[in-house]
Amino acid sequence: MADVLRVGMAGLGAGARQVLPSFKHVPGVELAAVADIRASALEEFAARGVRTFKSVEAMCKSPDVDAVWVATPNVLHMEHTLLAANHGKHVICEKPMALSLAQAQAMIDAVDRNGVKYVQGHSKIYNPPVRKIREVAASGRLGRIIQINTWNYRNWLNQPRLATEVDTATGGGVVYRQGPHQTDVVRCIGGGMVKSVRAITGRWDPNFNTEGNYSAFLEFEDGTPCLMSLNGYAHFNVTELTWGIGEGGQQTPEDQLYAARERLTRPFDPEAKYALPEYTEAGYEARERARADRHQPFYGLTIVSCERGDIRQSPDGLYIYSDAGKSEISCDTDTGHASELAELAAAVREARPTFPDARWGMATLEVILAIMESSATHAEVRLAHQVPYPL
Repeated sequence: MADVLRVGMAGLGAGARQVLPSFKHVPGVELAAVADIRASALEEFAARGVRTFKSVEAMCKSPDVDAVWVATPNVLHMEHTLLAANHGKHVICEKPMALSLAQAQAMIDAVDRNGVKYVQGHSKIYNPPVRKIREVAASGRLGRIIQINTWNYRNWLNQPRLATEVDTATGGGVVYRQGPHQTDVVRCIGGGMVKSVRAITGRWDPNFNTEGNYSAFLEFEDGTPCLMSLNGYAHFNVTELTWGIGEGGQQTPEDQLYAARERLTRPFDPEAKYALPEYTEAGYEARERARADRHQPFYGLTIVSCERGDIRQSPDGLYIYSDAGKSEISCDTDTGHASELAELAAAVREARPTFPDARWGMATLEVILAIMESSATHAEVRLAHQVPYPL
């Protein structure tokens, strides 16, 4: 590859704004272009000399772009991945990979046919504690895994949401939008190969007719059971059980977690949402500057039980509980979304496969689709597209 991997950002919404500060932390990668249908979103990038495009297709045709980060709405992930791959561009795609297995397979086929790299973006596999739990569990020092439990309670449905984010048909709701996170966590820890899913979802917020909670029982191919639950109704917050530390590693005082707030009753208009301070690039930059004071990221509470002990996150590493008592081990420093950029750049430079790749993304999608199917049919769903965790 050339000395610099030139990346184009497809979509300039909340997902992209989280990614943009990471470019300066990855040597050999640069933000070369952006594409969005909103003129106001493009203007600020044009002012700083970044090439702008009014369509993802036009950006994919540019010879000045080597890779495309697909951060458009979920319903467009397949379309924009196919555009990028068919124009010879490498791809990083936000979760969920797609809305159906047929769409995911089309994406895999396009990546394979065009010989480009694909990285599944926005995956909790990049969180150092998740990989470290897998490392400890797979080492055998505590025996085999006998049980995985993960829970998350958060304010997902009481944050500003676009109409597509609260419409299941367009990839909205907590199963499509949060389910991939929990699924990647437990698939990484458990080795990847989920055999079956039995689940119940709920739609209990009267203002939004989409999934706001789910409870799922996963059985891995080796018989390991996993309980996975998420509640997004903004009452109890799981960070009360994780030292006040949340998804980005930030620590929030309990009185701020439970301050009285007005409940949202309708989706936000895009311009109104992205004008809010927390969704501007300046807002994300400010949080990025505070990263040095952060702990490891917590996506809820996960406890892994093995034959001879249990594992959970500590604020800065892992706690190991065994007959020898309680001990703590450290983890690598979290680098946020720089991890995806670094993985793609290294895979291109070294001419090696990526991970997590498109087949991993499809396997995770299969689990979340099974959660919804099982809830609708009141039956266990057997899986057929799982792939093992390779590291």
